[in-house]
Amino acid sequence: MDSKKIKITSTFQIIDNTLLSRDKTEIYTRNFKIDCVNVSIIYKNNKPVDAIMQIDTVSIIMAKTLLQYVYSQIPTLTHIRFDDKSNIECATEKGTPMPLYYFSILFNGQTWYEKHFDAKQKDEGRHQEYRKRVDEFLHSQEYKKNMSFDRFVSLFDKREEEMPELYKYYNDANTFNDFFQSIPKKDRCRLVGQWIEPFMKIILKDVFYNDNWYIPFPLKMNGGRHKKTRKYYCPKGLIRNNLIKRNICISPEELWGTPP
Repeated sequence: MDSKKIKITSTFQIIDNTLLSRDKTEIYTRNFKIDCVNVSIIYKNNKPVDAIMQIDTVSIIMAKTLLQYVYSQIPTLTHIRFDDKSNIECATEKGTPMPLYYFSILFNGQTWYEKHFDAKQKDEGRHQEYRKRVDEFLHSQEYKKNMSFDRFVSLFDKREEEMPELYKYYNDANTFNDFFQSIPKKDRCRLVGQWIEPFMKIILKDVFYNDNWYIPFPLKMNGGRHKKTRKYYCPKGLIRNNLIKRNICISPEELWGTPP
């Protein structure tokens, strides 16, 4: 195996490993790593045939730094695959993590990876249906009008009398986007964390899955969709992938989308 370390900045150092055949005439794999982000390139007949990213922390700067380096080394790559396992720990009643991708869709209309990396589901048809469903769910007055509060809470196995705090925001909103945006930021984790996953699984049934996504190359450096919309919102808290039990907090600047 050939290995080298590349110092990108005073903060980041990339480890670049190449697994070669015994006679060093054929590349089997090439692995790139920067702290909590790892990229594996699979080769066949000395040509890259697959690229996979694994990430422990949701970090804009580290992920973009590594992906830019990978693309500079292998410019024939058109995309890189990954699974969105991002969770966030914040002020939920039981202190359990909730899916960041669902939370971000509710309050931003897109996932964290869509925003910062223009990510898409590998199934293009499904992705288009997902985008259509999200737009209708969040912005259609008719969609909101046809779902009473009693019906709304029944989707996540609650009764109306158990959710009085949510009712006042729900009753005053014309659309679901109005409803979610009206919830004060300091209360969002607490008020949605208990029911976000079962509710969103019903809303996005058959059009959204958190596995089998890809990030296209070259990277779009200014983020993904909806560049001119309101500032991206992400709560303060511990963000992690795959429910790893260790402290991997990242800075508010990275959470809120400050470009590298």
